[in-house]
Amino acid sequence: MMSLSKEWALLSRAMYGQKFIDEVAALLRKNKVKTILECGCGDGNVLRGLADRGFSGLGIDGDPEMIQMANQEHKHPNIKYLTLNWLELGKIAEKYDGVICRGNSLSYVLNWKEGKEVLPEMVIKSAIAKSIGLMFERIKPSGLLYVDTVRQEDIDASTREIALEYPRISLKGRIEYDLERRVRKTYGEGVVWGEEFRGGCESVFITPNELEEVMKQHAARVWRQKFRYEKNYQAICAIK
Repeated sequence: MMSLSKEWALLSRAMYGQKFIDEVAALLRKNKVKTILECGCGDGNVLRGLADRGFSGLGIDGDPEMIQMANQEHKHPNIKYLTLNWLELGKIAEKYDGVICRGNSLSYVLNWKEGKEVLPEMVIKSAIAKSIGLMFERIKPSGLLYVDTVRQEDIDASTREIALEYPRISLKGRIEYDLERRVRKTYGEGVVWGEEFRGGCESVFITPNELEEVMKQHAARVWRQKFRYEKNYQAICAIK
């Protein structure tokens, strides 16, 4: 059975291809970003794509399996990968023109692994607020922070059945929002690159409005960024 890490990495490659990476590159160039720190870089697919477009930097992820895949499949002379939870960003001395934390990674700061118990909402929210502060500390003056979270319309809908069909990927599942517990549950099953996958995970979610308010505590300007090829999450950007 395929692991959750590998399933997400391969699905992410299918969902976030070259056109999406072009959009992110355009955002970075517009804001004079040349060096990037990606928090929750996964298998490095997006960061490698940005390196191919002239950017450089570091990708970190708390999951060793993700970093192993990144080093095996998405090497580039202008980027490095490191197994590190961004709550430990104080171990990194360098500052960057921009910091990215996308793919709803922020909500999984303390509970990525499949089947891991969701910690209390206030514990997660405190960790998210700390994360944002640490990310801003690693940004140069007037630098960019790009974070995303779940869309408000998906929260309001409460439950969404999903069917994902990409080359070599066929998955069906659902996404549920437990509004009382503030928990987002995802589940999927099918075949990914010839391997069976069945599983999911839970996380406490943060709304776009809540994320904006946290970012405003550190930023000179905050806005919601629209991407044509981002269909899953709401991107929120800020200038330090």
